[in-house]
Parts: sequence; structure tokens; C-alpha cells
Amino acid sequence: MAGIIPAMRPDSRGATPSVSLRGISVAFGPVAALDNVDLDLAPGTRHAVVGENGAGKSTLMKVLFGLLRPDSGQVIIGGQPLRFASPRAAIALGIGMVHQHFELIPPFTVAENVVLGAEPGAIGGVLDRKAAEAAVAALAQESGLPIDPAARVEDLSVAAQQRVEILKALYRRARVLILDEPTAVLAPSEARDLWAATARLSEAGSTVVFITHKLDEVIAHADTVTVLRRGRRVLSSPIVETSPAKLAAAMIGESATAAATASRPIPTPPSSSAATEGKGSSAGVLSVRGLTVRERRGEVVVDNVSLDLRGGEILGIAGVDGSGQGELIETLAGLRTADKGKITLMGQDIDAFSVAQRRAAGIGYVPEDRHHRALVLPFSVEENVVLGRHRERLYSSKAGLLKRGTITGFLQERAAAFDVRGATPGTPARALSGGNQQKLVLARELSRKPAVLLASQPTRGLDFAASAFVHDALRAERDRGAAVLVQSLDLAEVLALSDRVAVMLRGKVVAVLKRAEATEAKIGALMTGAGT
Repeated sequence: MAGIIPAMRPDSRGATPSVSLRGISVAFGPVAALDNVDLDLAPGTRHAVVGENGAGKSTLMKVLFGLLRPDSGQVIIGGQPLRFASPRAAIALGIGMVHQHFELIPPFTVAENVVLGAEPGAIGGVLDRKAAEAAVAALAQESGLPIDPAARVEDLSVAAQQRVEILKALYRRARVLILDEPTAVLAPSEARDLWAATARLSEAGSTVVFITHKLDEVIAHADTVTVLRRGRRVLSSPIVETSPAKLAAAMIGESATAAATASRPIPTPPSSSAATEGKGSSAGVLSVRGLTVRERRGEVVVDNVSLDLRGGEILGIAGVDGSGQGELIETLAGLRTADKGKITLMGQDIDAFSVAQRRAAGIGYVPEDRHHRALVLPFSVEENVVLGRHRERLYSSKAGLLKRGTITGFLQERAAAFDVRGATPGTPARALSGGNQQKLVLARELSRKPAVLLASQPTRGLDFAASAFVHDALRAERDRGAAVLVQSLDLAEVLALSDRVAVMLRGKVVAVLKRAEATEAKIGALMTGAGT
């Protein structure tokens, strides 16, 4: 495998091709996802594409990558109009895409995933693993995305899996790299490493296109920004000629000075009485004592954790990715089995409870991965809104048949309450934007008025308007008296929501701080081990 940087430089025929999209229109039934959109991507630049959820950002990138054929319009590369029959054709022309929800084979190693379909030294269908691992190791080092080529993907953190996806594209010599919400799952230090890698690629002549809802990232790392609103391009500008306030106003079509704080300075503590006192109800609704959880290979991922979650409070969990916070919440939800320890819910031992029994006992769960853990994407929105409740007599007959009329009415009520756009009966969940999928999950989970709500990465991949909606919903649950546990890799989000903050490091809870004590500097030091 030749070095990635030379591969990105102009080839023997001249400069790396520029890419233009002209008059791109895509409709899904009566809904216009894209309406006559133009986009120009220059070599050696980083180009941000922003807009509210459902604005058409991902749809436009799917057209560029050959996942969708536009109803009208052209993709032009090197001056030649093209219509991609598939992503394979786009890849052959140097376009790579890293999706927000990764497309990896978990039991395979990093190297096997990266080279799949383009294996080096394969003879008679047999992979030369040493050659593959050597090629991937060299690529990882040169691109600034270090990773162990022999590690199995199923054992990697989400952040490390993202690196694998980027390496897959770079291995195929992508000269245009599309990143969909690239920092949604990254801790601040990991995000810095990613941006450094993208800067290196653009300096070598590549084009990096990234979709994000974080306007501070746009200002800090993009050379050019394009704003979409309701399927139309409303702004395209060099970054030096814009600001967060201008971008926010373009995104929502009105003055939005509050959105200029999307860079999110560290907020003051929440204003509820629970936050002011640093406590909720004096009684622990959910108690965890000495909880230890191991991975399949025996590695301890949750190490002797003890916590109390009180009614009327939000307890935030901060930590770099892979610190055990995801495994902790999955264990509380019943998706993992603890090796040691005790979990009690309102005084009742629930260690032996199944997921369904925990839900019935009063635990709601908003998973990090809404596609694989929260929704069944081919199912209709009305089927998804009653998942986990579909056997209740309210929604099904004694014979097990769904009461469609009742469910449709429930969907309409929930969709109106949570502003789930596009949730018309019969629509598959996959047709909704990411923000509306997340609202649908919240609408379902909160309909049961849980005593405990577990929320993992609740605003992953959402724009600031949808994120604000989710935050308000979580605060409303707290104010209702529920005990809310929120895990997020976005430290600003943890600080904006939490009444208390628990910091995890290498599977342990190293500190629990009242919100008034929790500063970004103190938590950052604890997250990295410098403050323990």
C-alpha cells in the first residue's frame, strides 16, 4: 500500500478533480427532500454542510456517494457529468463516505474490515493477513488515525470504530471524503485528533466534506460552508465571511441569536431546586452497589461502581469514550449481566429481571444507537411507537392482533406532542430524519412515565433545535419527579443538563460532583486521570 498522502496528490493527468452538483432534486413521495440544489467542492479544502434535521444534508451526500439517484440534476467530476449506478462507481472515482451509523463487520479485525473487497495479496481467495495488517498499520500511522490492525471491531470503542470507517475510505484512495456527524461520538481529545487528520488530508489536496450540527466546529475547521433549509440551498460562503449567528439564522429562516451559543460555553447550573441544592429526592430511586461487569474476553469494563440516582434529578455521566459508561447503562437496562454487585429499583432487587421486566418495573431507556437498539427501521412508525408495549391489551387483542386504529391514534398524539415530523401512518421509521427518529424514541419511552429514565448519547447527530427539544424533554422528566441518568461524550451537554455529575475512568466512578462544583477543567482532569 503506497502512502496515503502521495495518493491524494494530483495524479499524472493534472489536478485532483473538483466536484460539482448541479440542480439536484430528490423527492420521496410528496416530500421534496432536495429542491434544485447546487454544491461546489474544491480540492484541498474542508467544506461543512449544515442545516436542521431533515434539511436534506444526508440526502445530498448520498447522491454524491451513489446511494441515491436524483430525480434530476448532475454530479460533475473533472468537468464530466456523471450518474453513479452505485457507491462502487463513486468509490472508483475517489469518493468515500463515513456514515453516522457505521457499516462494519463486528467479528472481523480492523484490517479485515478495512481491506474487505480490495484485499492485498489474496491468492485463491485466501487473505494474506500479514500484508493486510501491515498496509493498514502504515495507513493508520500516516493518516494520523492510530489503531491496532489486529483488534476485533466488536471489542473497539465507538470512536475507534469510526477510525476504521475512515481508514476504509482512505485505503480505497478517496480524494473526496464525506463525514456524517464525525464528532457526534467523540470526546474532545478524540475530536481534536480527527480534525488534525482532516487538516492533513486537505493540505495534501483532498476534499473533506463534513455534516455537523455543531456550529463552533464549522467556524473552527471549515474553509467553506453550505446551509440547507427544507431541501434548498440558502447559503454558501467562505467561512471567513460568516458567523454562528448568521449560520443559525440561515438554518431556521429567522433571527436566532441564541443559537450563536451553539459553540456552547460552559453553562451555569440548572435552575431547578434540585440543582440549586445539588440533590433531588432524598430517597434513592435506583441504587447500584459494587457493580462489576466483564466483556466476553474477561476484561473488566465496569469496576466496582456504586451510585444512587434520586427522583427529581438528572445525574450526568462524563468520561472519555470507552470508560465504561455505555456498559454501565446497558447493564442497568438489562442488556448486560453483571458479574458482581446489586441493583435495586425503589427498594426492589432487580438483578435477575429481564429487559421487559425492568421496563414494566419503571425503567425507560433511550439507547445510544437508535438504529440497532431503539427502532426497527423497516417497521412503520406506528409499529415502532408501541414497541415494548405492543402486547398490552390497550394495543393488542387476546389473539395477539394489533389494534391498528388505537395505535394510529396513539401515534398521532405522540407525534404532535414531540413534533415528530413525517410520522404519517404507514411510513417506515427509516424514512424519518435522525432528529425525528430520536423524537419518536423519546415519545415512546416517556409515554410510560418511567420512574427511571436511562439516556445514552441522547442528542447524537441532532441539530441544535432538535437537541434543545430533547434537553427540554429530559428536564421535564426530572421536574415530573423521575430519576434521569444521562451519559454523553459531549461534556458541555453533561454540564447543561446535570444536577450532579459522575466521572468515569477505566470502568470506575472516580468522582461524583454537585453541579456547582463541576467545571470543565475539573471534570476534564478527572476524565483523563490527571485529577484523581
